[in-house]
Amino acid sequence: MSQYKGRLTYAKGTYVEFVVAPAEDVDFGDILVIEGKNQDRFYVRAYDFKVKSRWSGINGVGYLMSKLDENGQVVNQEELDFYLGGNHTVKIAMAEQLCYADARGHLLNPKTCPDFFCEVRDLSTSDTALLSEIKGDLEIGYLKSGRGILNLPVGLYGSKAITEHIGIFGTTGSGKSNLVKVLAGSVLDNGNYGLLVFDVHNEYSQDLSGHRKANERLIIYDAKPEDDSVRRLAFNYAEVEPEDIVACATFTEPQLDALYKLFSIWRANWLQYVLKYDTADIIDELAGSTGQKFQSRTISKIKSICWNLQQELNIQEQEAESVVGDMLKEIETGKVVLIELKHISPLGEQALSTLLSKKLLQYYAAKTEKERQKVKSTLIVLEEAHRFLGKKEHPGGSAFAQLVSEARKFNLGLCVVDQQPRLLADKVLSQLNTLFILGLASKADRSKLEAMCRKDILQQRNEIKNLDCGEMIVATNYMRFAAPVKVHKFEDFLARINNEYESAKTGMQTEPILPVSNLTIPMVAGTA
Repeated sequence: MSQYKGRLTYAKGTYVEFVVAPAEDVDFGDILVIEGKNQDRFYVRAYDFKVKSRWSGINGVGYLMSKLDENGQVVNQEELDFYLGGNHTVKIAMAEQLCYADARGHLLNPKTCPDFFCEVRDLSTSDTALLSEIKGDLEIGYLKSGRGILNLPVGLYGSKAITEHIGIFGTTGSGKSNLVKVLAGSVLDNGNYGLLVFDVHNEYSQDLSGHRKANERLIIYDAKPEDDSVRRLAFNYAEVEPEDIVACATFTEPQLDALYKLFSIWRANWLQYVLKYDTADIIDELAGSTGQKFQSRTISKIKSICWNLQQELNIQEQEAESVVGDMLKEIETGKVVLIELKHISPLGEQALSTLLSKKLLQYYAAKTEKERQKVKSTLIVLEEAHRFLGKKEHPGGSAFAQLVSEARKFNLGLCVVDQQPRLLADKVLSQLNTLFILGLASKADRSKLEAMCRKDILQQRNEIKNLDCGEMIVATNYMRFAAPVKVHKFEDFLARINNEYESAKTGMQTEPILPVSNLTIPMVAGTA
């Protein structure tokens, strides 16, 4: 049953004002419904308020001020109460139209406005057009409306969002890691998408291992596994290219020149020979093949970085076993592959992220159109993304920049996670068609997302500025408005889906989330 909230008093374009009913509360961010004529329903979001009174004019204020003494105190309270008595004030909410549904239940972008004095109410179970659009098949949380959290699941449609790239932005403590866990948990539960996660802070493996489908769909890799359930990362020399080395360190122009010339001379054997031969022999080889004489310190730096990576990433002889082939097949069949980085330095981490992401892109790009139709849509989760996709151009181009611009046609997407979106290149932000905006302390970061977001979030500035931990705004191409969401706490989300699974096996009835057509909209327990 919906609750009456007020009456419309003004509308112009997508802007509306309504008088809030005396006994009702309306908050910043509340999503409400205006009942129009011909069974049209207009969905609006309140973003500001003002209070008006018959005493609001300058004459009325001057008269009331005359009832105060020189210290601003009331001279005659009984007389003042007499003048202020009755319902002389109204609270007016200012709102923006999000979308509207016609009599047939089709959801449309704003194309008209409601009539004067139409009824304003809160969401109800009859608003199925709106609710079905935001539900998705990868659940992430509940719809937030003002101070309340409704028992309405909100999620992404992976087939629409994954290949069009995702951005997760929020300051430390805003809930980014929890959100990635929930997203990974939904992918595990769904089984129709692949996921490659680089666990920079070593916080995902233990939690995701508790998922009911972890045994069949979660694969964990580590350079130095401490458990039999974790697979050992290993590569062979031929799989490492100069681009992987360049991604993890800063090189001078002569060093880059030498690096790429070594690759052009020795091709697949370049890394093996760099490690095998001493500096003087390499200098002589370059001089004999190219006519260029490089300094010993130039070659020494290349050898030093290559040696470090060999030790960290277990790079072996050409015929040695590599995990890359197995990993690519696991991802394309809908597995979640988690790369633990606790035994790898930042240098090795950047090289590893670049190498695997590039291999995945090449693997998908090499498939025929018919083969690609059988491959699961796959998402690569990249934390602290500004290191790879910052404003400074990467020498020779970046594998991740190529992913952002080309991966969509190959059924592949990138999820960038960062604390400071302003550090990312504009051409990267412009390619992110889904944004998860958590709490951002910096005005510069908020302004950057406002400028780059595909949805108009200007009127949600106050809401974004005051987001608590675990609260976010979801803006994606296929949703008609940016939706406020309370992200599930991963532990609670995991307990619920595991409980549903166990109950289904034993044939016992549980309290599942109801389908949209039968949905009630109570507040989630523990919320205002």
